[in-house]
Amino acid sequence: MLIILLHLSSLLRNLDTLAMRSLTTIVFFMLLVVAAFPRDQLALTSVEERVAPYQFNIAIWEPAHLSSKWTHLFLTKTFPYPHSDEEKRTQVTKYFQLQAEYQGLHQDLIETAATRPEQVKNTEKRLQDKADEIKALQPWVEETVESLITDELRRQEIPITIGPFIFPPVDIAFDLLPTILVTSPRTEINRLDSFLLKPALSPTTRDSIEEMLLDKEDLSSIVEDLGGLATYPAIVDSRNLLRSLVIGSHEWLHNHLVFHPLGKNYNLNENTRSLNETTANIFGEELGQSIYHRYTANTAPTPQAPSTEPRCEPPRFCFNQVMRETRLRVDDLLTQGNLTEAEAYMEDQRLLFVQNGYLIRKLNQAYFAFHGTYANNPSSNSPIDSQLHQYRERSPSLGTFIHTLQSISSYDEFLLSREE
Repeated sequence: MLIILLHLSSLLRNLDTLAMRSLTTIVFFMLLVVAAFPRDQLALTSVEERVAPYQFNIAIWEPAHLSSKWTHLFLTKTFPYPHSDEEKRTQVTKYFQLQAEYQGLHQDLIETAATRPEQVKNTEKRLQDKADEIKALQPWVEETVESLITDELRRQEIPITIGPFIFPPVDIAFDLLPTILVTSPRTEINRLDSFLLKPALSPTTRDSIEEMLLDKEDLSSIVEDLGGLATYPAIVDSRNLLRSLVIGSHEWLHNHLVFHPLGKNYNLNENTRSLNETTANIFGEELGQSIYHRYTANTAPTPQAPSTEPRCEPPRFCFNQVMRETRLRVDDLLTQGNLTEAEAYMEDQRLLFVQNGYLIRKLNQAYFAFHGTYANNPSSNSPIDSQLHQYRERSPSLGTFIHTLQSISSYDEFLLSREE
């Protein structure tokens, strides 16, 4: 791999900027496909067959969005519209302001449909106009956010550099994210399979999919939203600048790790999957907030490590504390074989969360299997988050932290490395 990249670096120095960007992206995309799908299989599982009408097709999405981004890049380089740093900053500010206005109008539409149906068409028109404004700015803002992440990655000395570019190149798309279907056995919390489904599935559709898999496959399942996805380009939530930087950095790391032992072994077991996701969480938060601080001169709020989480005393309802207690109780009931009691308890707890303002649609084994993958989530019973934070504190830099972890192949190997 390194020899190939060194040859590419020499070649790229003799190409113009557009060709270099395009060639680097093409090479990465080809390598990503090879690395990410080493065990592709033609036969569909019974679950895949049942949810096939709802599945999200990455094989169509990625080439389509890559080509649209190359078209934008070609046009802006061939027929340049000069954007100074100040103009780019204005575009970014305007874009995320429009996003906030769009979200507000969307909520207005829901309320209007229920209370003033005669005004729905007018509100829909305003919503579409706002969407059109967002779409016009989107490729420019994507490019600015990509540049911000790229500059910080280079400053932190994390990626491989190829001439003036980094590998893998940062490439993001502000687009509708697919939903994700996660399955688990009912008798234990264990993530079995994950399937990407179409974006914006209604609650009714989600319920029908979950009920079908419960009835036909005797599986616990859940359809949830995503904040980002490490496709290429990576799909990133663009509700605000900080979130876009954090998620964009998180998803870039997944694309980086796929060429290293930690990423290659992502699906080795639940602990190694959690190690990947929690590493990406820590990395994304730190890199994203660093970029945000430099770009806006504002300090973004820093998430507190588990050891510094404030105590929550009654009568205040503490989501994290109650969720952890719920997870531990469910684990205990399932270990004892009390499936009926465990499922009844989860529904009671779901209603408790809803009564306290946390609108959880479904709380089941699959919920914990999915959200528990992120060890910093209160639904996890894993020590990985605190272990990784300790590991980060011992590392002199974020680059050292990643360069050390990327060569680790499993959670057991990670535990051994902590003792060295």
